[in-house]
Amino acid sequence: MEKLFNYYNSNNDTILKKTKADPHLPNNKVVHPYATYITNTLTGYFMGDGVSYASVDDEAGVDELRMILEYSDEQDENVELAKQASVFGLGIELLYIDEDGLVRIKYIDPREAVLLYEDTLESALVAALRYYKVYDYIQEHYFYKVEVYTNKEVRLYHADELLSSLVLDDTIGHYFGQCPLVVYQNNAENRGDFEGVLSLIDAYDKMESDSLDDFDYFVDAYLTLQGLNADSEDIAKMKEDRVILLDQDSKAEWLTKGDNGSNADSIKTRIDKDIHKFAQVPDMTDEAFAGNASGVAIKYKTMPMENLVAVKERKFKKGLQKRIELIFTILSLKGSAYDWRGIDITFTRNLPTNESELANMVATLDGIVSNATLLSQLPFVEDVDDELDRIKQQKEENMAAFYNEEENFLNDDEDEK
Repeated sequence: MEKLFNYYNSNNDTILKKTKADPHLPNNKVVHPYATYITNTLTGYFMGDGVSYASVDDEAGVDELRMILEYSDEQDENVELAKQASVFGLGIELLYIDEDGLVRIKYIDPREAVLLYEDTLESALVAALRYYKVYDYIQEHYFYKVEVYTNKEVRLYHADELLSSLVLDDTIGHYFGQCPLVVYQNNAENRGDFEGVLSLIDAYDKMESDSLDDFDYFVDAYLTLQGLNADSEDIAKMKEDRVILLDQDSKAEWLTKGDNGSNADSIKTRIDKDIHKFAQVPDMTDEAFAGNASGVAIKYKTMPMENLVAVKERKFKKGLQKRIELIFTILSLKGSAYDWRGIDITFTRNLPTNESELANMVATLDGIVSNATLLSQLPFVEDVDDELDRIKQQKEENMAAFYNEEENFLNDDEDEK
């Protein structure tokens, strides 16, 4: 996990550890943030437009759920959890009750958590351990806080910096009925999105660094003087005057390596394409993503990414359902009985759309499918039900205005008679 975190933050381990036997030789270390690009692109595409909740039979439960999630800035939480899952292979969220008795959600660092699952087909999470380092400004030293979560309580410990001792400080009930941590898997294998192309990223870093080394070699090339005897004073004088006097049979030329730049560029191009291909993230600078590209062309180019994100969505939805189940458990203790299974969760991809194409499609399908379905296809319509209410209200206002004008016309006509 630490290595994946470093690559996401452009601290690519392999190239940064590059050494040369001769310390006087050029030793460029060029880092390419492919990992950052892959994670940010997938996270933005998957979670950029947020998650919406609805229920046909339990609107009150949805409204209360939205209030709780908005209180915890849920949309930002979801983005961070999706980013964690992309980097580490899984994201972890903690649910707790704050000082005001309200349910809160907060993502935690997967590198600071240990998860314990039961050995059954369900593989339910039965306990979790969280540990993190804290600095004591009074005693001027670091120590660890350790939290152990079970299905009934939270045990709070502290330990020294070496984790050699563990002291129980307190035990607190949490009332969620099960371990209050939610795991958001990136896939069944808990693999990060760029984990499979780390060697390709290392190869591209090495090729680019070696190319710059060769360029430095060329800039610092040796000058050879053939058929000419010169001592150090003569050479110094030549450098100062920037003039070389040669005999008829003598020759001066630079000693350089053969230029294999075209071959290196070909290899780097191939590696770059392989990184995008096997990470299933398209290169957005490709000409296929030009501003006038049709929606069909864009969907074709993003099909591998869509296939990958479809798996992400299914895994992430399981985590969201667990989150809602835990929240509704607390609400039931307060007298509000809601069924988490009745909540519909909808994900919306963040992808540029050709709105003129969509408008033409909606106009063509008018009368064939419902207005609600047509409106749901338009990206600028955020709430379909609200938009339908507005359309209904607008029609009523137009009809009222029409009847008022008709009545005024008839009254004017009667006055003239």
